[in-house]
Amino acid sequence: MVRIQKAHFSSEEEISRLLRDNPRIGGIVTFLGIVRDFTDTAGVVALTLEHYPGMTEAELAKIEQTARARFAIEELLVIHRVGRLAIGEPIVLVIAAASHRVDAFLACRFVIDHLKHQATFWKKEILSSGEERWIHPPTAAPAVSWSGLRVAILTLSDSRTHSTDQSGAALERLVLGFGATVALRTVMPDDRQRIQDLLIQWADTQSLDVILTTGGTGPGPRDVTPEATRAVCQRELPGFAEQIRAAGMKQTRNALFTRGVAAFRGTTLVINLPGSTRGATHSLETIADLVPHALRMANGGGHH
Repeated sequence: MVRIQKAHFSSEEEISRLLRDNPRIGGIVTFLGIVRDFTDTAGVVALTLEHYPGMTEAELAKIEQTARARFAIEELLVIHRVGRLAIGEPIVLVIAAASHRVDAFLACRFVIDHLKHQATFWKKEILSSGEERWIHPPTAAPAVSWSGLRVAILTLSDSRTHSTDQSGAALERLVLGFGATVALRTVMPDDRQRIQDLLIQWADTQSLDVILTTGGTGPGPRDVTPEATRAVCQRELPGFAEQIRAAGMKQTRNALFTRGVAAFRGTTLVINLPGSTRGATHSLETIADLVPHALRMANGGGHH
C-alpha cells in the first residue's frame, strides 16, 4: 500500500493495523524518515515538498510491486508526506512485514534505497527570515538510463573497508537503479601509484564504460585521486567537474574544496566523486544523464 499525504501519521497505529489484519506476520521492520537540515546554512526551519499527483504515486507503486515480487513479505506500507514540514517532523514511513525477519529487513532496505532515486519530489527550504529556495526545482528531470553500461566503483580511503564503505555501497545502488552493471567494486588506500595502476588495469582490460572513484579529492596531503586520474587519462571533461562543484555549492560551501576531475582513458570515462555518501551520490546524480552521450562521443559518435 502506498499513500502520499499532508497529514501526520502514527507508526504505532499502522503497525497495529497490519498485525490485526494478518496473523501470518512474524516480524516487522520499520523505517522512519525525519526532516533534517543537511545544509550548512543557519536558519532553515522547514521544508516544503511538492509532487505531481498520479505520477509520483505510480513511481512509488512500481517500487512496492518490485519489492513484493522480490521478497517473501506479507505486508508492505509506504507513506510519504508532502506540504510544509518543520525540521524534526516525520516525513516518510516504510513498514515491511514478513513471516521471517530476513525478508522484512531486505524489503524495507530495498524500498528506502529506491525511494530516494526513483520517486519524484521537489523540495524547497524555508528559512527563519521567510526566504524560500528550491533544493530540487520543479523542472522535468532528465531521464537517466545507463542500460548496458559496465561500471566499476573505487573507494579511496586509508580507514574504510568493504563492510564500512557506505559511499561505495550507495553509488552501487544508484548505478544499479540506472540500469547499469557494477562489474567491479573495491576499496584501497590513498596511494597514488596504486590508484594509477588499478585505473590502468581496469580501463585497459575489463571492458568498462565508466569508473567512479569516491574519496581523495580534497586539499589534504593524502588526497591524490585527481593527480592519479590525470596521470593515466588522456582527455579531461572539465565541464563535468565544474557542474559537480556548482551543484554541490547549493548544498554546502565546502563543495569548493573538492578537486575531482572527469577524464577519459581511451573510451573509459573516469569520474572523481567526493568521499562522503551524500556528496558522492549527489555529484553523480548531477551529471548522470550526460554520461551516455559523453561515451557515445568518445566512441566516435556526434551530438545526434
